[in-house]
Amino acid sequence: MSTAEAAPCTLRIASFVPGRQCWGRDTTVITHLPVWGKGKSTKCTDMAGAFGCAACHAIIDGPDKAAREYLMKNYGSAIFERMLNGLTETHALLIQRGVIIIPDAQLI
Repeated sequence: MSTAEAAPCTLRIASFVPGRQCWGRDTTVITHLPVWGKGKSTKCTDMAGAFGCAACHAIIDGPDKAAREYLMKNYGSAIFERMLNGLTETHALLIQRGVIIIPDAQLI
């Protein structure tokens, strides 16, 4: 089983773009966020990844440059907030699934 299999999209940014919306859980993958270490043909650590549906993944980590530019121009700080929230939600789901193990950690 993939770590993102059947997981919800934790980014939920596609709906900020007119005419777009998140896709279903069957399209969810790890979406590498735009942080240090990411560049052309280079991925950052999976710890800087959030669960993203196909639409959100295409915007953040893929070819949908027009939507990415639209979001950054119109909702820049809100998109970064969604990415941060999506990252922490993804980490909580990975802890629940036993992928990340932190002895004595409690999810609240």
